[in-house]
Amino acid sequence: MKTKTIEVTLMKEGILHIHLKAHSEITLNDAVFAVEEMGKLANGKKRPVFIDAGEFCTIDKEARIFSASEESNIYTLADAIAYNNLGQKLIANFYLKQNNPSVPTKVFSETEEAIKWLKTFLK
Repeated sequence: MKTKTIEVTLMKEGILHIHLKAHSEITLNDAVFAVEEMGKLANGKKRPVFIDAGEFCTIDKEARIFSASEESNIYTLADAIAYNNLGQKLIANFYLKQNNPSVPTKVFSETEEAIKWLKTFLK
């Protein structure tokens, strides 16, 4: 399922994929939508989550706080955030330091490395 800012799918590996669309601002409503869709796609089970930040997007403070919370991570085993440029890397690292996510979370420059790390959480 998708909105104008976010798309949530289930990858063949059993990893949830959240794609943040380029040049969008992710709001609390978008973050809540993502969690709801993750629950549907995962049949209520916890799964690793691959977050693809696209070319560039921003995430408002409410969405960042919610995304790090236990409430937001009810279907999440671990998050891997992939970045494409230095700006995204800085934003992702800021998120990790400021919001202290409730699940294991790492930032990657390579999609393949992120997926490899997430596979270690599959049961």
